[in-house]
Amino acid sequence: MKILPRSKCAILPLVLKGEWYDMIARGWKREEYRDSTPYWAVRLSNWDNTEASAHVVEFRLGYAKDAPRMTFDCPIYYQPAERRHPEWGEPDTPHYVLSLGSRVFLED
Repeated sequence: MKILPRSKCAILPLVLKGEWYDMIARGWKREEYRDSTPYWAVRLSNWDNTEASAHVVEFRLGYAKDAPRMTFDCPIYYQPAERRHPEWGEPDTPHYVLSLGSRVFLED
């Protein structure tokens, strides 16, 4: 597991439901999806275009202050309406794919 300084990372925080969080934690699910909407286009573009040394996604299980978290290197790409992984919740409409890379630990 890589250790990165939090101050040098562009962090995209995402809250997940238990089913998806558990699948990612176990290594069964290697992608996360977001619909192709103006909201996600702006949010992902702002995150991807920062001049940080690393771009990571931090998943949190629910909204509790002390909720479990896990962080991954995470390149993103746009997927047309093809559906390759419906078992992972992939939509059948155009969407963004966050391809989970290696797990990282963020130092304060």
